[in-house]
Amino acid sequence: MPRDILYLDAHVHLYEFQVEDVERFVSSGIRLIAVSEDYLSSLKVLEIRDSYPENVLACVGLHPWNLKEEGAATHEVDLIEALISDADCVGEVGLDLKFVAATFPLQRKIFERFVELARTHNKPMNIHSAGAWRQTLELLKQHGVKSAVFHWYTGPLDLLPELLSSGYMISVNASLRLQPKAKQVVSAVPVSSMLTESDGPYHYRGLTLTPLLIPELIAEIASLKGIPEDTLRKEVLGNAKKLFNR
Repeated sequence: MPRDILYLDAHVHLYEFQVEDVERFVSSGIRLIAVSEDYLSSLKVLEIRDSYPENVLACVGLHPWNLKEEGAATHEVDLIEALISDADCVGEVGLDLKFVAATFPLQRKIFERFVELARTHNKPMNIHSAGAWRQTLELLKQHGVKSAVFHWYTGPLDLLPELLSSGYMISVNASLRLQPKAKQVVSAVPVSSMLTESDGPYHYRGLTLTPLLIPELIAEIASLKGIPEDTLRKEVLGNAKKLFNR
């Protein structure tokens, strides 16, 4: 049986875990925001959400790393569009100039379509923006998106005031202790605009990311912010309720 919700993982590729792993996360009291990378994973996260409606929220989308050819990408978005009304958010979608810069023109075209779909359906967005932090923010603002989280934010510190004043949030990854820049971001961002995430099961610098690292992450952030862990934990959960409207 699931426990009361104690922690938040705002960005996890839940469909890549085994069923017993998901059961363990749920029984540990973690609210899981499950993101997708394409049409098939979008279907899977919706199924997982329906199995754990109290603990899992489902995001549907097409990851910028999965864009190869415009016709195929457009068709994939057509399929995903039919799922958005049943989803809790749109994601993982966005722009990437760090790892896949060669496809940036196509990324922008596809991302603009998702931005419009999110706005039309009044869904929050779970954003990938590696190396394209400013371009992503500009598009969200241009299209009037009201709710979004920039996942694993390690972008420019001088962009944060504009991002936060636009009503968007950032999520801090469980790899915090390995990233000096992430610690700078934590210091610069008020707790009222902060979520926690794992991006599991991604492997980062020898660390296998998983929702089970979230309690440790809360302790690290609380130490950096100089506040009690329980205060931070509750505020992060409250931020998620505001962003995802449940």
